[in-house]
Amino acid sequence: MFPECIDDYVESDSPVRLFDAFVDSLNMDELGFIRSTPKEEGRPGYDPRDLLRIYIYGYFYSIRSSRRLERECKCNIEIMWLTGKLTPDFRTISDFRKDNKDAIKKIFKEFNRFCFNLQLFSKSFISIDGSKFKAVNSKDRNFTLSKLDDRIKRLDEHIALYMAELEACDQEENRRLSKEELEHKLNVCQQRRDKYNNYREQTQESGESQMSLTDPDARLMKQNEGFGVCYNTQTAVDAESHLIAGFEVTNNPTDHGQITKIASDVKSQYGTNCLEVVADKGYECPKDQANALLVGIVPNVITRSESNITKVSFEYKEAAITEVLKASSKPEDIKVCLEAGVIPDIYENILSEVEIKDRATYLGSINVADSDILKMTHEQMRIKAMEGYFVRDANCNLVYCPAGNTLRQKSIKRNGNIRYYNKLACKQCKNKCTKSAWKEVDFNKDILIKSSRPSDKKKQASKQNITPSKKIVKTVVNYTLNLAKSKMEQRKCLSEHPFGTIKRTLGSYYFLLKSKTKVETEMALFCLSYNMRRAITMLGVKPLIAQLA
Repeated sequence: MFPECIDDYVESDSPVRLFDAFVDSLNMDELGFIRSTPKEEGRPGYDPRDLLRIYIYGYFYSIRSSRRLERECKCNIEIMWLTGKLTPDFRTISDFRKDNKDAIKKIFKEFNRFCFNLQLFSKSFISIDGSKFKAVNSKDRNFTLSKLDDRIKRLDEHIALYMAELEACDQEENRRLSKEELEHKLNVCQQRRDKYNNYREQTQESGESQMSLTDPDARLMKQNEGFGVCYNTQTAVDAESHLIAGFEVTNNPTDHGQITKIASDVKSQYGTNCLEVVADKGYECPKDQANALLVGIVPNVITRSESNITKVSFEYKEAAITEVLKASSKPEDIKVCLEAGVIPDIYENILSEVEIKDRATYLGSINVADSDILKMTHEQMRIKAMEGYFVRDANCNLVYCPAGNTLRQKSIKRNGNIRYYNKLACKQCKNKCTKSAWKEVDFNKDILIKSSRPSDKKKQASKQNITPSKKIVKTVVNYTLNLAKSKMEQRKCLSEHPFGTIKRTLGSYYFLLKSKTKVETEMALFCLSYNMRRAITMLGVKPLIAQLA
C-alpha cells in the first residue's frame, strides 16, 4: 500500500549500519577534516562524513578506485542509504582522500580507541611482522646504481661503435646503414647516456642506493615471487584478539631496527608499563633490542641459533640506585638502572646474569698501500684494479674489480664488513677473481685494496706495512635476556592472519597511491577495514552500534 523505502533494503545487522554509526560518533573538526564546517557564504561542499562513509564502505568491500566508487554511488543501494543518494564525481572522491591524509590516519586510531573501551584488546603481548605491498612503480622505472653503471657502460660501447662506423662510412661502398641513420642512432645513444648519467648523479647526491621515477619513495625489494618495487609494511597484532594495534609503512627492504619504533607507539596507546613483543629472525638487531628495553619493551626475537636466551649490552655509567628508582617504570629511570648494572623490577624475571667488564675496541689501522689509494683519481683506481686488485673508493662507496667493472654495496654483514657486488657485470665475466660463482667481495671499513690472486694475498699479509691501531677501552654491562618461547611459537598464527585477510580476502596486495605519506593513508584504511571485520566477528554489528549510541 505504501512506496518502498531504501531503509527496508538494508538489513538490521548489515555492516553499513556500523559504518554510519561510527562516522556519526566522530568529531570531524578535532580530527582535522577540511570543510567539516561549511562557510556562511557560497554553496556548501559535500559533508566530509558522507565522503568518509564512501571510503570506509569501499575499502571494506575491496572497491578502492575513485571511478568505481562514483559508479557504486549511482547503483549500490547500500551506499545510497549511507550517503542519502548523493552522487559525487570521481574527482571529488579522489581529492577528499588526497586532501585529508592525516585526518584519515587518525580514523584508524579512533576505532582502536573504541575497541579499547570495549576491552577487545587483550594487551598481553603483540606480534610484529612485515610484508611487502607493491607500489605504483614498475621495475623498468626503477634504477639501482649497478643497473645505471651497466647501462652507461653498454651505451658507451655502442657510441664507440657508431663513431668508428661514421669514420669509415665514406670509404665503404656497401654500407649496412647510411650516414644519416648512424648519426640518428648515435644521437639517441648519447641522449640516453646523458639521461642515465643524470640519474646516477642525483642518486649519489641523495645518498640513496636506487631511484624510482613514478613513486620516488618506493624501493626495489625481494619478495616471495621475485623482486618488485614495493613498500615494507609493518604491523603490530594483539595476541588474543588478532586486532591490528599499530602499523608503520617503510621503504627499508629489511626488518632490522623496526621493533622499538612501532612497539613504542603501541605501548603508549595501551598505557602499560611494560609491553612484550615477539618477532622473527629478521628483526634480530642487538642495538634495536637494547633500545627497546630502555623504553619498557621486551623484545622476544627468535635467534638464529634457536636459543631461549640472548645477550644485550649497555654502556656502563655508575649511579646510585634507590628502591624508588628501581621500582619505577619511567623510561628515563629504566635507562639509569640498566646502565648502572641494576635490573629494574619490571624486568625481574626477564633479565639475569649481570656482568660488568671492559671491552676493547680498535680504531682502524692504516696500510701503506691503502694510503696510496687515497691519492688516486677514479680512473687511476680503475687502472690499478685491472692489475689484479679490488680497489675501494671510500668517498663514492664502490669497488673497482680486476675486470674494470664497478661493484656497488649490497649489504652490511653482522661483523660490520661491507659486501660489494655487481650481478649484471659478473654474469658473463670469465675472470676467476673469487672462489664463489657470484663475484662478491667483503671490505672492512678501513681497507681500500685487496689482491684477487690467492698467492698474492699471503705475500701481501706478510709484507704489508701497517701503522699501529689505537686501542679504546669502554666499560659495558651485559645482561642475559630470557626469551618467552611459548609466546614466540604463536608468532605465525598472529602476524600472518591480518596480512592474509588484507591481501587475499580483500585483494589489497598493492597500493593505488604514490608517495609514502599517501600510502600510509591507504594502509590506514586497510587496517581499519580489517579491524572492523574482526570486531564484527567478535561481537556483532548490533552490540557495536549499541556501544556507539
